[in-house]
Amino acid sequence: MTNNFDEFTNTLFNEAKFLLEKAKSFSNNPSIESSYLHSSLLLGMSALEAYVNGISLELVEGGFELSLNEKALISERDIIFNKGTFQLGTKLKMQRLIDRIDFIYCKYSNKPISSQDTWNQNIKQTIKLRNDLVHPKSELTITYSQVESALQNILQTIDVLYKAVYKTHVPILNYGLLSTLTE
Repeated sequence: MTNNFDEFTNTLFNEAKFLLEKAKSFSNNPSIESSYLHSSLLLGMSALEAYVNGISLELVEGGFELSLNEKALISERDIIFNKGTFQLGTKLKMQRLIDRIDFIYCKYSNKPISSQDTWNQNIKQTIKLRNDLVHPKSELTITYSQVESALQNILQTIDVLYKAVYKTHVPILNYGLLSTLTE
């Protein structure tokens, strides 16, 4: 990933952690706590998508060996037929986030996802929680422990992808869920 984009993705996740910390300080005021929890979850998921997008961009443009279909999947672009050849197009072709995560992990770890990969089940639960908030079908109450767990799942997933692709831990792992933002 590029340095500026790396900083942006780190900032998003740091902000999500900060909002989680703020939520805890409002545990005596459920409506304010809830606002911080919702914001934390959404920013955390935004950070996850930013990390996946950054890794994908680097894989597609960085000389990694990928088929055209693989490039289209992780870059969320279409495939076009132009002057006798298939090429990566410029139109958006949305893919499920979990499919992109699964592909990157399997391709670069050289192993399939198994029932032993709890990180994968955990991130699916986190995505479901986010979807339940973004596309509500009934009243939803999100707790501090759910968002804390969601952010931990996001961090774990980012780290798993980094280990698969770059063979190292993601740099933000050392901070855990402690924000470096201060008031």
